[in-house]
This record gives sequence, structure tokens and C-alpha cells, in this order.
Amino acid sequence: MTRPTYSRVSWVLDHEYSAAIGLAVGVAVALLWSALSSSTYFLFIASKSNARVLTYFGVSSLHDVVLSALMAIFFFAMGLELSRELTSGLLTKPKHAVPPVFGAIGGMIFTALGSVALGTILNSHALRQGWGVPMATDVAFTLGAIALLGRRVPQPLRIFVLALAVADDVASVVVLAFVGSTTIHPLWLIGALAALGAFWPLRRRIRHAWWPYVVAAVGIWYLFVRAGVEPTLAGAFVGILVPVAGGARAGHRLEQPVHLLSSYVVLPLFVLANAGVVLTGAVWHSSGGTSVIASIFAARTLGKALGITVGVMLAVRFGLSNLPQGTTWRHMVGVSLLCGMGLTVALLFAHAVFGSSPLLYSGAQIGLLLGTLGAGLLGATVLLAARPDARRPSEDLDETPRLGAPRATVPAADTPPAPIGGHESSKEG
Repeated sequence: MTRPTYSRVSWVLDHEYSAAIGLAVGVAVALLWSALSSSTYFLFIASKSNARVLTYFGVSSLHDVVLSALMAIFFFAMGLELSRELTSGLLTKPKHAVPPVFGAIGGMIFTALGSVALGTILNSHALRQGWGVPMATDVAFTLGAIALLGRRVPQPLRIFVLALAVADDVASVVVLAFVGSTTIHPLWLIGALAALGAFWPLRRRIRHAWWPYVVAAVGIWYLFVRAGVEPTLAGAFVGILVPVAGGARAGHRLEQPVHLLSSYVVLPLFVLANAGVVLTGAVWHSSGGTSVIASIFAARTLGKALGITVGVMLAVRFGLSNLPQGTTWRHMVGVSLLCGMGLTVALLFAHAVFGSSPLLYSGAQIGLLLGTLGAGLLGATVLLAARPDARRPSEDLDETPRLGAPRATVPAADTPPAPIGGHESSKEG
């Protein structure tokens, strides 16, 4: 049975809170290990296998396996989440879909333009080249921070952030597929797109068996590897195809194991293999390194928040939607700042752009780490000072809000939601 919207979001938040702890542990281990013994750390993650079959699949080291193969599982989980939101969740209704979509686009545009502008002002080719590094929002870190803040974040705003973060991550990897690919092989790419196109109508027939989607994900991943396109995209695209509504059991059977594998194995391994930084003086004394650090920090803490807020403001201003119910603009600014937290997709992008330059890559790592810390602290400070909008009587989440109104209200975040599609378990006397 499909979870009601509110209970599902609570489950996702609890899950992502635990995932954020796993991410934090992975970052801490990587930083400590690389600081104490950088030689053994980099020897470990760069260790190569002699297995010829791995080379045939485009991976040869532990770093390659995590970056190109295991991260496809993470994006498969994101695709499943996006499929649910598109078919039976928030994104089925335009009034709910517009704010996160506008916010995601605004956040991506402002961070990218900020990097290009700073690169032009500072005459830095690295900044102009790395415009996409600060774009993506980290789903686990952001939702983990929201779960930690608890009642300070109204429930509808949590749904907003979940949809924004998933759409943001998938869109950023689509951008990466074109920006980060050096040589694209058209025939293999045509084959991958043809396989996706052929599988689209089959999803209506394959509604309960889960294994065909796993086979399709592996096959399309291989085609992307051969095509020279970011292979992790295969996970996101196939995940979106998995049916989750209308009694389909395929999505329900895949969601929990894929999310658990992604959160407790893939993401900790990813940050362990990518967050290790050698804090040498060369990074801080190099104009290229310091400009990358400063620009990424500014884009994460300011550009991201400004872009998301402006995107949502435009949606409200033109009458396309309201703010999520029970929230004020202070709430929106607070969660927009939290969306500046990001390591996973951002590090993926940084490796694709700066991987050949250790100095610039270290600068990008430091900028992302400092930006994630700064965005988290600023966002939490704003949200802790915010209060829910209680000027109007509470409304159900599915009621259409008055267009043009800057705010709307719902019950407090800790109020248990009424069952959806069922009967009340008890009645007042």
C-alpha cells in the first residue's frame, strides 16, 4: 500500500538523517586519513586491479569503481524517488511542482552565472571552466539537516526540498554528461537512447517484476560507458521508468533495498574516495587554488540560496503557485541556504572538470567542504529563528491555495496527518 504523503516524507527524512550521518563519517575518515598519511590514502583509492574485465567496462581502480559504477546505484535511488513524485506524489499537481522546479532551475542558474562572472572578473579560466561544480544540492546532507531541525521546518516545506533536491541532482548530472564528456561515440549513444526508448512502453506491461529494471540499468550503464557519456545517468533514467503508482509492485520492491545500499554503502564509499584533501601550502598560496575555493564557497552559500529564492519568488509573483503551506519567506531563505550543502554530485562534477589538475581539484574539494559547512550553519540559524505562518485556518495539503497569496498555512509539522483514502481510527466524542 502506498504511504500517505506526510508519512512517506517522514520516512524519507528519518532515512536521510541516518544517511547524512554515514556521509559525515565518510568525510571525517577521508579527511583524517589523508591528513595523517596522504601517501597510503591516495595509494588505496588509486590502487588498480589487473582484472581485464574491469578495464573493458571502463573502470580499473577503486576510485573508478565508486565514481562510475557504484554511483549509478545512488542515481537509481534518485530516479525511483523522482518517479514516485511524478506519478503519485508532489509533482503530480502543477501548484506543488512549480516552486521546486523553479527553485532548482534558479539555484543552478545563479551558481553557474556566479562562477562565470567571478572567473571573468578574476580572469580565471578555471572558474569559467568549473561553472557547474557548485550547482548540485546534496540530498542526504540537506534532508539530514532538516530532519535534525525537526519541527522548525513545516512538513510541506520538507516535501518542497525533497523534490527540489532530487530534480537538482538529476539535472546536474545531465549537464555533466555533456560538459564532462571528452569524446562521445555517437553509435553507442544512439544504442543507449534506443534501449531507453524501447523500454519506455514495456514499463506498462512490467509492473510487478523488479529484475527487468535492474538488468536494463546494467545494460544501459554499459552502453553509456562505451558512448563516453557519464554512466551514472543510466541509474537515474531507468529509475524514473520504474512504475510505482496504480498498484505496481516493482517500485515498492526496489525502493528500500536500493535506498539502503545507496545510503549506507555507496555514499560513504564515495566521500571516502573523494573527500580526502592534502592541505598543502601550495593550494592556499596559489591564486588559482584560492580563487576556486572562494568562488565555490560564495556560490554554495550565497548564489544557491539567492537563485532558489528568486526562482520561487517568480513563481509566486506570476501567480503560478504559492509558498508551501505553513511557511514564510524566512523559511524559504533558510531551506535555500541548506540547499547549498553538497558533496556527492558536486565532487563528481569537480573530478570531471579538475581531475587532471590536482591543485585545482583540491581547491574545489576545500571550497565544497567549507561551503557545505557554511550553508548548513547559516540555514540552520535562519530556520531556528523562523516561526510558522498561523494567520489563517489550517488547510489540507491537497486544497488549491489562493493564487497570488504570499503565504498559506497547514497544521504544525508535528500534527499527525489524517489518513488518506481510509477512515479515522477514532472520533471525538
